[in-house]
Formats: sequence, C-alpha cells, structure tokens
Amino acid sequence: MQTPQDKDGIQRRRYIRLGTVFPVEFEIVSLDDKEIYSEFHQSFTRDVSEGGMCLEVNNLKDDLAEKLNSKSAKLRLQINMPFSAKPIAAVAEAAWLKKITEGRPNKYLIGISYEQISEKERKGIVNYARLLQFRPVLVVAAMIILVAIIAVTRVEVVKKEALRKEAEKKIAIIEAERSKLSTSLEELRTSRGELETKLKEFEQNRADLEKKLEAAKAEAQAKPEEIAKLEAELAAAKGKSEELNKELSVVADGKKALESQLKVLEEIKASKPVKVTLAAGGVVVGKVILETADSVRVEVPTGVITLKRPLIASMETPSDEEIAELAKERVRLEQRAKEVEKQKDLERQKAAEREKAEKIIVTKKPGEPEVLISRRIPERGVVIKDNRIYADGSLFFIKGVAYGISAPGLPPGVDGCFSKIPLSVFENDFRMMKEAGINTIRTYEPLPDALLDLAEKHNLRIIEQIIYPSAYTDYSSDVELKALKKMAIDVVKRHKNRRCILMWSIWNDAPFCYDEPGNPVPRYGFDKVNNFMKEIYLAVKAADKSHPVTGANILKVKGFDLGFDFLDVIGCNAYIGGHGFNWRGKEDAANVVKEMKAISKKYNKPIFITETGYSTFVKKETQDKALQTQIESINSDLAGIVIFEWTDEWWKGGNPSVQDPNIEEYWGILTWDRKPKPGFGIVSRLFNSIPTDSLGY
Repeated sequence: MQTPQDKDGIQRRRYIRLGTVFPVEFEIVSLDDKEIYSEFHQSFTRDVSEGGMCLEVNNLKDDLAEKLNSKSAKLRLQINMPFSAKPIAAVAEAAWLKKITEGRPNKYLIGISYEQISEKERKGIVNYARLLQFRPVLVVAAMIILVAIIAVTRVEVVKKEALRKEAEKKIAIIEAERSKLSTSLEELRTSRGELETKLKEFEQNRADLEKKLEAAKAEAQAKPEEIAKLEAELAAAKGKSEELNKELSVVADGKKALESQLKVLEEIKASKPVKVTLAAGGVVVGKVILETADSVRVEVPTGVITLKRPLIASMETPSDEEIAELAKERVRLEQRAKEVEKQKDLERQKAAEREKAEKIIVTKKPGEPEVLISRRIPERGVVIKDNRIYADGSLFFIKGVAYGISAPGLPPGVDGCFSKIPLSVFENDFRMMKEAGINTIRTYEPLPDALLDLAEKHNLRIIEQIIYPSAYTDYSSDVELKALKKMAIDVVKRHKNRRCILMWSIWNDAPFCYDEPGNPVPRYGFDKVNNFMKEIYLAVKAADKSHPVTGANILKVKGFDLGFDFLDVIGCNAYIGGHGFNWRGKEDAANVVKEMKAISKKYNKPIFITETGYSTFVKKETQDKALQTQIESINSDLAGIVIFEWTDEWWKGGNPSVQDPNIEEYWGILTWDRKPKPGFGIVSRLFNSIPTDSLGY
C-alpha cells in the first residue's frame, strides 16, 4: 500500500501503537522466492499500520539483517492474530531496520511493508489494533466479539468432537487388529508348549534307546539283528527330535514376528496415520511427524520424507488394511536389516578365513629353491598395479552408482537442500545400496562429513568430485587455476584420511561439449587445456599421495583424451548400447568396451565406466533390459562400472516441485520417494553376483 511522502521523499506511515502484542513468525527468502535463507524466526508486533507493521525480533543474524536492509531478500510471514483460526500468510519487504544495543544481542526492530496479503486480513489486523486503542469506549462491541468468540468456540468444540469420534474409530480398528494378533500369539504359545512336551518325551525315549543299545553291545550273546533294530529306532528318534526342534524354531520365529507387529500397531495407535495422494501421482502412507503451512513430514517404513504442500493433492485417514500393511512392512524391513547384519558378519568371517588361507602360497620350480609369493598386495590404502585398482591390499572392482543430493521442491546440492533432508533418508539409501551389491558411490560435489560417516558405517567407497571445471572456465587464466587448485586442496586435506575415499575426481564430461560455450579444446588448444588440468592434478597429488586421481571424459569428440597422459585412472561417461532414444543394443556396447580396452592398453592404466544407464522417460519397461546389456558387456579388462543414477532428480528439466516431461528427470533406478524402478532389480541381481574382487580371490 502506497503512503504519502514528506518533503524529503522519505516514506512515512501512520502507526497505531499496540497495548498488547501478538506473535509473528517469518523466514527470509530470495526476491524470486526460490531460495530460503533462514529457518523461521519468532518476533512480536510493536505497532501496525495500513501497509505494514513494526516487528521486534531477537537473535537475528547480522548477515540476514543486511540482506533485508539492502533489499536483496524479503520476508515470508505467518501472523498469529488473536482469535484467528489459522495464521495469516503474507509476504513483505523491510522498509527500515534498527538494531537495539541494550538487552539481548542481535535484537532488531524491523519496519515491514506488505507485498502480498489478503485485503480482508490486512484490514482485520488494522481493525484489531484500533479496537485495542479504543477499547474503553467499545464495551458493547466487546460483548459482540465475546458472543462471536463463543460461537467460534462452539464450532471448534464440534470439530474436536468429530475428530475424537474419528480417533475412536481408528482405535477400534487397531484394537480389532490387535485382538487378531493376540489370538494368534496365544495359539502359538499353546503350540509351542505342546511341542516342548513332545520334544521332552522324545529326548527321554532317545536316552533310553541309547542305554539299551550300549547294554546290547556289551552283551556277548546279543544278536546283530537286535543291535541293528535298536540303532534304527535310535536314528528315527534322532530324526524326529530334529524335526520337532525345527518346528519349535519356526513357532519361535513366528511368535517374535507377531510380537514385533503388535508393538508397531501400538505405536501407530498412538500416532496420526495418514494417506497422502501426490499431485504428480503416487500415494504415501505413514504417520505425520510435523505439519507446517508449507510442508508435511511423514514417517514411512524406509525413513522420513518432507512433502511440500504444492506436491500434495489430498490427505486422508488410511483404511484399516493399509494401517495393518504399514505395520507389516516396517516389521519386514527391520527383519531384513537383521538378516543383512548377519550376512555382513558371515562375510567378515569368510574374509578373515580367506585372508588366513591366502596369506602365503608356496611354489617350487624344478631345480630352484622354494619361493614365497602372496596373492594379496601388501600396501594399505588404494594403489594402482598392473592396470588394476587395489584397496587395502585386495583387488577392487567398482560396482558403483552416481549419487546427487536433491529433493522435490528444493534447489539441488549440499548447499541447496542437504540440511532440509532428514539424515534417515541417506541412512536408508546407503543401506539399500549395500543390499543391492553396490560398493562405490560416485559424487558430483564434496560430501558432508555426516554422509562420509554413513559410507564408512556401510562399508561403501567414495569417488569424490572435488572441483568442477567446465566450458565456462578460462584456461588461460592463472587466477582461475589458482582458485581451482585451492578448492581442490582444501577438500583433499579435509577428507584424505577417510577410510571410505577410493579416488578423487577433478572433472566431469570433459571436454565439456554439453555446456553452452562448447568444447574449449578448439578455442584454447589441447595442450593449453591439458596443462591447466595437469597443474590441478599435481596439486592434488602433492596434498595426498595415498589416493588415485581420475576424471570423467566423453569418448569420440575432439579432445576426448584430455588428461589420459597424467591421470592415475581413466574414467569415461560411456552410455554403452545407446543413449536415450537412440538405443543400439549389445553390439554397440561391445564395441565401446573394446575401444576402452584399447585405451587402457595404450596408456597402461586402469579404465572404468564413470556413467552409464537408461532413462525410464524413453520407455519405462526397457530400463532393466538396457542395464543388463550394459553390465554384462563389461569384464575384468575394465576396472568397473557406475550406473547413472540412484534416484530421479526433478530439478533438471524445469520446475523442481514437479517431475517434468523431460528425459533428464527419469534416470534413477529408484523414484524420488525410493520406490524401485525396473533397473533396480537387475542391478541388484547382477552386482551381487559379481565379487568385489573381480578375479574371485
């Protein structure tokens, strides 16, 4: 709302001083509303005007205050008016700021001017202020308001009564399910008791038979047929005993499963179950953790997801069958996690036994003394030997997946959305990767320490992208070279002692033909670009000699061999068999792998596929067949393969809140909410069949 200006052109407002205050929550966002600079702050009103209000806020960071003062950010408000059924939403800019020095630090007064607000609600705020101002003379009006309040309260009571009845209905459903489970549990207890009694009787019979057999053998006159008969009876008793023990074990497992399911149902009973239908299709069933004006956080069996309001078509109470299924799925996942942990223990035990058995092999040639050789490399860390990668002394074959940090409705990357995604989502991702046979994650930026911790917890290796030169880089600039070297060294120094690091990557998609400026090799010359990159490589190696350095190149373009002469490991983004709509099949895949083998032989270095995959936007049911062709086309001549990518990323084709009809938003082997796509099953089956040690040691 515009206001008159004084002689100096400074905007003034007629403020109404408030006798009482009411709370206002706000977050600071970019002018285009695409970026959120802060969490919600709590403030209180000092006074209001026709076009804005004055807020008092504690603990506002100075850099955020500066953004508001310089008009490079705005405020998204939730005004909690007294007697209002819900907060009033508004968008405003800061007309002025004043820092208060006394009292708590970073205390500010902010004069705000509305940019967006409902006209009705704006007038309501002003009228409320005037009401407070003239309250002594408005007793009659107060009585009317009191009556209105009583009416509103009555409506709220009716609403709460309806909610109470709905809750009772849900509890009745869950109680019915609980009753079924309790009955089943009682039956299992009875069955177990009967089995234990039978087992005790058989054990006694078995002991008696063993005594008879020993006595018969001790008697010289005992006939062989009598001894044979007793031995047969004893064998049958042992068999029956084993049978009963197995039955008892099945009953015990069933009892544990039912008890777990009953416990989960009790948890759901005390929570708020919800069924969310998404605007872009799909349904999420779980329990509500937190609701705000902008989003809903829902706990599902695989973790916690945050759904932005624009993504939600509807929310309703799930059916009793859906609630029961939710409990079963959670129990199933918990049991699966225990099985995986047992499998890990078994693998560790086998690895220890294998290491002991393979530690030293003694060979002897005719006429020569014995020679002690080892099939294990003695060095620790990651080393390159005979065109192969060895990690902690063992041959390492890369079974990788490309991993970007993103979520619907948020900017991608660590800075854009990592802090807004629950860590449980990443925990679930890394667990699923390990179960799928994946041993390596390829990133496109440095990872936060929390994710490196998770990688080490799940025994996953990381190929970490530490810088991102591109077609926009000035390859003749010493200033840019110095800046890139510093960025790379900073990351290497922070992460080089991490057990999960396999390699550093210092570029992607070289020679960067896909970027708008185009291939820099014709502009600067191959040697200029190559030497620029080599300087970065040498700086990284000076900072860390214990990890190899790689990069991801595009084949069959001018300058495709950028860095091949100095990199420790050569990487190629090679969509073997075809890319997107141009799928050519097995013959093409075999030819590209053959070319890569020739490159490895020429430069005497390991080579691996840093990206390959198939977008379900092209043809949904073909992803598994394409990935099978790609994975089966490689062999031990290559150092490994990385599948692009883990999940669909919605930001690539347009609006990050919607999965746009664009090939780039459908490359995942999982959907954004971690539902397996056709490719996930084939990747899991084939990767689990390929040993990490590709020679089968």
